[in-house]
Amino acid sequence: MPNLVEPSQCIEQAIEIFTACYSPSDQVYSHSCLWGDFNFCLNGLFEYEVEGQLHLAPPSYGLWIPPFTEHNSHAIDDQPIHYVAIRLAPALSKQMPSQTEILHVSPFFRALVEETLATKDHANLATYRHLLWVIYDQLQSAPKHQHYLPQSHHPILQPLLQQLRAPEYFQLSLQQCLVSTHLSERHILRLSQSELHMGLSEWRNRAKILYAIQQLKQGISIKALSFALGYQHSSSFIEFFKRYTGKTPTQLRD
Repeated sequence: MPNLVEPSQCIEQAIEIFTACYSPSDQVYSHSCLWGDFNFCLNGLFEYEVEGQLHLAPPSYGLWIPPFTEHNSHAIDDQPIHYVAIRLAPALSKQMPSQTEILHVSPFFRALVEETLATKDHANLATYRHLLWVIYDQLQSAPKHQHYLPQSHHPILQPLLQQLRAPEYFQLSLQQCLVSTHLSERHILRLSQSELHMGLSEWRNRAKILYAIQQLKQGISIKALSFALGYQHSSSFIEFFKRYTGKTPTQLRD
């Protein structure tokens, strides 16, 4: 294994992994750490504020926060949230991004973390150490993004984004939403790529996914949610949802 931990440390002293639960009223106040943090939700949705920037992470993504980075977080679901925190010692954190980033959480990584947690106190030490190294390797190679749902203070784009993420507008097409801007689609596309580093269609799809996750946790039916998001058939919504989360709405809700 690579020699990335201090001479006096073993890997289990350089990587801490644990789970915790947040109730809807819980909030973590602003703080920074000597170690780096990777957090992802096993269920529910968290909002993080990192150095003044808001970050949202649905269950298929997690947030990497480098050492000495001030941040706070709170639950935005109406139900308890179960999440995993993986903390990396400074030497290991140096091999991770130096800025806050959203990391994709694959089904393999989720299963790997669950297996590591299950064997933490029951497997032999060699097995546990090996699993920690695999987790670290997966964190380094995971696809990374600056934001899952980036925001903008641009005078044209900001009110448009507020409209695009509002549930009452989900049944309208993107073209119908753009009418109020009095700008060409090409101009809006250039603006969104410059400010958000993605097209408005992709941004809106992500906003719909975040909304859908919250509604599923509150017990809304898949048929009603499909209609609310502008889909005439539940099968189309299920396909869309699975493409973004890796699970069907029923699997995620259960």
